[in-house]
Amino acid sequence: MKNIYFFIKHLLRLPLDFIKKNNIHNTTRISSNTLISKTKIGRGNYIANNTVLINTELGNYCSIAPGVQIGGMQHSYWWLSTSPRLSDQCIFDKKTIIGNDVWIAAGCIIKQGVTIGDGAVIGAMSFVNQDIPENSIYFGSPAKFYKKRLDDTTFERLKKTEYWNYDYKKAKEILTKFDSK
Repeated sequence: MKNIYFFIKHLLRLPLDFIKKNNIHNTTRISSNTLISKTKIGRGNYIANNTVLINTELGNYCSIAPGVQIGGMQHSYWWLSTSPRLSDQCIFDKKTIIGNDVWIAAGCIIKQGVTIGDGAVIGAMSFVNQDIPENSIYFGSPAKFYKKRLDDTTFERLKKTEYWNYDYKKAKEILTKFDSK
């Protein structure tokens, strides 16, 4: 029954995705009250309510908590007017790239043009205005490095499996085998 609900929800989303220039994999779950525009979203993601994604590329198996804002426009505070109706100097065309298996906790703001590497974690209420390397945990305002998520050897072995390129059953199988070693 749950799968039927998500299938119907996906079908209803298709015309709006086309108009807003989105490409969203049908296994991604999107909660209510989200704004998604000019965005490509991979497989198996979860996007919670009250989330904004503009001009973003999201990898596979990411978790986006409620109230996250990714991408968007930078108003021209350096010019005479900050209004995008009056200023042609507002910046709005930088793509934000989110890797695979990234967790972005509640209330984060990620500026346009930022790249977040595979396996990264962004702590709640963080402001990200710089690139975040893979396998790292950042938090704060502005976001600062806290620690590596996994030791380098484990992460490199895990990365070689490329589990995020598989459907969830195969990906889970790969992770289970990896965990038992």
